[in-house]
Amino acid sequence: LERIMKQEIVFSGQADAESAAQELVRKLKNPPERYNAVLFFASSDYDFEILSTLLHEKFSGAQVIGTTTSGEISKQGFTSRSIVLTALSCDRTKFSGVVFDGVDKFPIVHKKELEDAAAKIGIRCADPTSHRNAFAITFVNGLCNAEEALLSFFYAVIKNDDFMIAGGSAGDDLKFKKTFVSCNGKVVSDGAAILFVKTPLPFFIQKENIFKPSGKRTKITQADTYIRKIISLDGMNPRRRYAELLGIPESKADSAALTNPFGRVFGGHTFISSIACFNPDGTINMYSRVLANSTVELMELVPIKEKIEESLNSALREIPHPGCIILINCILRTIIFQQQGICDKICRLYGSHGLDFAGFSSYGEQIGRINSNQTLVSIIIGE
Repeated sequence: LERIMKQEIVFSGQADAESAAQELVRKLKNPPERYNAVLFFASSDYDFEILSTLLHEKFSGAQVIGTTTSGEISKQGFTSRSIVLTALSCDRTKFSGVVFDGVDKFPIVHKKELEDAAAKIGIRCADPTSHRNAFAITFVNGLCNAEEALLSFFYAVIKNDDFMIAGGSAGDDLKFKKTFVSCNGKVVSDGAAILFVKTPLPFFIQKENIFKPSGKRTKITQADTYIRKIISLDGMNPRRRYAELLGIPESKADSAALTNPFGRVFGGHTFISSIACFNPDGTINMYSRVLANSTVELMELVPIKEKIEESLNSALREIPHPGCIILINCILRTIIFQQQGICDKICRLYGSHGLDFAGFSSYGEQIGRINSNQTLVSIIIGE
């Protein structure tokens, strides 16, 4: 193992799980036993069960967590039908993974598993100082509306609001059928994989969104929280009210949704809540939880490249010499980047700072207690 944090990133576009796994291992500079954590991001085209088993076998001495995606991110660019794997080695950093199912139903039955995974590397629940040298990365299944339940469960067990959990919701290449996450070979489709990280190295977790408030606010007067549906805005039909606020015909509401999501403010920070679709009756399906009697604001795009440069510079001020960069980028952001033809420019921007990075396009982004959309979550560990 390395004394400092070393991240190696490899890519495969091989068509089947077996060939891809072999290629990924072959491309690494060191033998598999030299790594103590492996994270992999895989297109839903692969047999995820086989891939997870093979990678767990090949990296038997490491904690291995993975997720299906809606696109992979690395120096190769924003790719699809591929696998990006990042292997970490650092003898000063400890990793411990856990996976459980039924997170949308009764996650509390997994309390002991979560406590044991934390304890294995010396993280004590209810320790008010645990956040100083530890955090957690999560991949949660993206189609069972479980993100908020997972975050509530996590903080109920950890009992330290300053302890950071950050991650993303698994995707399935916009098929919206089934997503998978895994830890050490065990795969679930209605749960979450969590990787605890304990390190003396500096780390920085940042959220970035490419929107600003428009000043157009509205109250959610009726909602179904569990299925994330807005039933009325300001006492009106939601689609009609949304179009009215934007000053567009109601027939144009669908095409405005991508670039005019809703924003919610918590503790002075804006979190994006994206529109999944307008239903025929004008109600709105959302990608994150909505609460009746809460006020939301319509958002508008800012210049994207400048915003990304600004947040990258602020991250590098915090961690001037990154040893590891993991990026979780909402699929809806990726779609905007594709529409504007700027995916390559964004990758080059990171490359121009001499940075290597690995990540995926997600169905939701988690940071602390909040699940949001159309956000980039960056997890950066110093050398």
